[in-house]
Amino acid sequence: MQKILWILLLIHFSIHASTNTHIEKLMIYKTDNPTLTIDNIQSNKKYFKPLVTQEKLTNIGDNSWLAIKLHNNLPSGKYFVSYQGFEFTNSSFSKKQLLTKYIDNKLQVFTFKYNYQKHPQTYYLKLIDVEHHKKPYLKIKLFEKHYQDTIFKPDGKEFYLLFGIVVGFMFMVSSYNLTIFYFHRENSFFFYSMMQFFMICIMIYQFGIVSLDTYLYNSMALISSFFATLFMRSFLDTSKFLPKLDKVLLIYLLLLVLDFLHLNLKNYSLVSFFGLYSIFGFIYFLIGFLRLRQGFIPARFFLIGWSLLVISLFLTEHVGNIYGLSPFLLGPPLESILLSIALAYRLKLILDEKKEQQELLVHQSKLAAIGEMIGNIAHQWKQPLTYLSYNFINLREAQKRNLLDATYLNKKLDKAHTQLEFMSQTIDNFKDFYLPNKQKILFSVEKASRETLEIMEYQFEQHNIEVIIKVKEDIELLSYKNEYKQVLLNLLTNAKDVFLQRGISSPQITITINKDFISVLDNAGGIKKEIIKHIYKPYFTTKERNSGIGLYMSKMIIEKDIAGLLKVENFREGALFTIHFNKIKPFYKG
Repeated sequence: MQKILWILLLIHFSIHASTNTHIEKLMIYKTDNPTLTIDNIQSNKKYFKPLVTQEKLTNIGDNSWLAIKLHNNLPSGKYFVSYQGFEFTNSSFSKKQLLTKYIDNKLQVFTFKYNYQKHPQTYYLKLIDVEHHKKPYLKIKLFEKHYQDTIFKPDGKEFYLLFGIVVGFMFMVSSYNLTIFYFHRENSFFFYSMMQFFMICIMIYQFGIVSLDTYLYNSMALISSFFATLFMRSFLDTSKFLPKLDKVLLIYLLLLVLDFLHLNLKNYSLVSFFGLYSIFGFIYFLIGFLRLRQGFIPARFFLIGWSLLVISLFLTEHVGNIYGLSPFLLGPPLESILLSIALAYRLKLILDEKKEQQELLVHQSKLAAIGEMIGNIAHQWKQPLTYLSYNFINLREAQKRNLLDATYLNKKLDKAHTQLEFMSQTIDNFKDFYLPNKQKILFSVEKASRETLEIMEYQFEQHNIEVIIKVKEDIELLSYKNEYKQVLLNLLTNAKDVFLQRGISSPQITITINKDFISVLDNAGGIKKEIIKHIYKPYFTTKERNSGIGLYMSKMIIEKDIAGLLKVENFREGALFTIHFNKIKPFYKG
């Protein structure tokens, strides 16, 4: 049998007899035997040493035990025990005694049921986390007496109803923000959702819904603070607007990670010990105030919500329950309402910015095509300008020879007028194409497609590109005509560029219009599998001197403005782009 060394330890435990009339004796001892458990600790009760009043608790290690002996005449009932300066994991209380740990009025507490006829008189606690900076404290009283003036008793129906409403509301807010993150991929919604979730876990432990586990409680506090800090950085954009304070937040994130590791090794939180939660709560407030001064309007709601949360924590820490109700039960839900408003406001700003970016991309795409369009105009004007020049020469020669009569002059003027009308129509076509028009009109897809081809006609002729239009059933579309033409122009321009890049000998584009879709098929060899899923990303391009916004913009126009769907696949010898229309009115050509 292994020799066991028992070291008796006299300690301080400031417990006043006048306030602990229900406790007959408190005893403690320390051992280096790690095999002792709750099951066999009672067989070693002879080694316990009574506590010395007003002594200090020192050198309590991982194998320290506390024995609480209740008075013989202690009546049956539910009891409330408040304590500080130490923590315990296991105890000899039975499951039927329903031991529940939580936090009440700034103190760690536990409750248990006691029946003097059924339950033992002495109970044993396995001690951990001795807090040397606090005077050890333990006090026991009847549960009903402690909460006699309280409306919301921790085990009452009223409290559970109020707690359920608060936590249910916070859970819905957390789920809502997580859903917003899923659809918009805005990180601040995810970080806030996670912060709310772990805040709910903290409240469940703190209010005794689940018996308090110190390790899990500290873990939840660290994780919640971690996500709160990430939320601050993302929501207030500190890396861009407050870089110095952002570095402070990064240091705090590192401290939280290190303290989480320390908690797993030593079962003790240094962040909690040094009060860093309160310090960084103030820093969060300072950052929000500075961002508001910079003109960031959502910071206003953030400051109000965060102030309510900080005030509730301050009152809970320094005042305690107010009319039997913990302020911490009201602070988090009020904060969640205001921060959700702040997040919604920020989302509106983000969507407005994205809309402006989309319009800018459309404008940039059109500007990128202006150079090529000017070449088309010059080509279409070349013949009429030549004809007008010859016309003026003929008129001059006729005048020199006295052959310029009224009939001849009117004939030449009519022909010149025809050429000028053609030139004017050319300018109008290009002007209409670039003219912003945000009003929906009913137009023929076939006619709009042919008008787009007229713009590209010179370039296709120059590079011997054959274009075939197959109209199986035309479409009347109530939408934005110019935007549709812009998308088709992008698809045709991309096909032309690939023809030239790959040196296709007999380039051909087939446009098919059929009832509820239009497709553009080329014979340029298709799109590589590794890049086909990226072609709609902004600024993604495989061509030199290309902005990479054409297809991204085209997809946005079709799916957001025209309410259709733009798909791409490799088909036969080339790439097949298909535009599916959702709201259409088909008709046959008469």
